[in-house]
Amino acid sequence: MIVREYCPGDSDRIYGIICSSLDETYKQELLSYLYLQWPKGQLVACDFSGRPVGFLSASRIDAAHARIMLLAVDGDRRSVGIGSKLFTHFRHIALMNGMNHISLEVRPSNMRAVNFYRRHGFVATEVLRNYYNDGGDAVRLNLTLQLNI
Repeated sequence: MIVREYCPGDSDRIYGIICSSLDETYKQELLSYLYLQWPKGQLVACDFSGRPVGFLSASRIDAAHARIMLLAVDGDRRSVGIGSKLFTHFRHIALMNGMNHISLEVRPSNMRAVNFYRRHGFVATEVLRNYYNDGGDAVRLNLTLQLNI
């Protein structure tokens, strides 16, 4: 398994993973927008044949703060560490870019995702009512990064 930066040629495969993995609807153009906004924050996990099997997209909020926008893993490849590998790689990128804070939003009912982020040190800080297009709530999770020396 390798993690590399996203490239526009990944768009169709990554969009398919996003559509089959996430319950919110996104336009494929979002991938190009996020890539142009912060290329280093767009990561692809590939299997040994080079086929994308996971994706993490983050936006740079300011010099010290990143926000994870999307994290999706191919349905038949979940629970084997792909999401953790993507997040660990991204955490390193954030630290190397001088960031000390990562945030994201997730549905409180998505306990699999909530537990994943908690295992990685995130803490719930607020509930956002009617956050999603279907009126569903979100919980904001935050992580303070520390360089372990």
